[in-house]
Amino acid sequence: MRDEWTGLLDKDEEVLWQGAPKVRVRIEWDSPMHPFFFLFFTGFSVFWMVMASKGPGPFWMFGLIFFGVGIYNLVLVHFWKANVRRNTHYTLTNKRAFIATKSAWKGKQLQSYPIRSDTTLGLSEGDLTTITFATTTKVVNRQTVQVDVGFEDIEDGRDVYAMIRQIQEQGE
Repeated sequence: MRDEWTGLLDKDEEVLWQGAPKVRVRIEWDSPMHPFFFLFFTGFSVFWMVMASKGPGPFWMFGLIFFGVGIYNLVLVHFWKANVRRNTHYTLTNKRAFIATKSAWKGKQLQSYPIRSDTTLGLSEGDLTTITFATTTKVVNRQTVQVDVGFEDIEDGRDVYAMIRQIQEQGE
């Protein structure tokens, strides 16, 4: 395991835990209004295509663009997010938390987040656990928002949380 981390870890840094989010498709829209808007959007595009198909020529096909956007935002986005989780891996060392992702567009990415005594932790438990330890800025609908960063949907969350707390205590 040490070979794959050569050049990435400090000399006194060691890997304590590695894992990945549980991959499952789940409904996760950005807002409660999202499904209503895109249901109307998709429905209207179908109505438009049916009505336009009664006219001459292939003008009705213009509605396919809107239908595709609607279907993606209603259904396919949930599969996309599951695919992102499938290509995400987590590593915890005695100094940092790493989140590695792989995508066809961005290639391989590795983000590093230091774990210090003043790192604010969050723990969200359910059938799976999410541990947050950082925030990042993201632009959503032309607004800048803070988004939590952490290990999402892991099965051994309490154990990992305890390891992070131990790292914080050693850093004091």
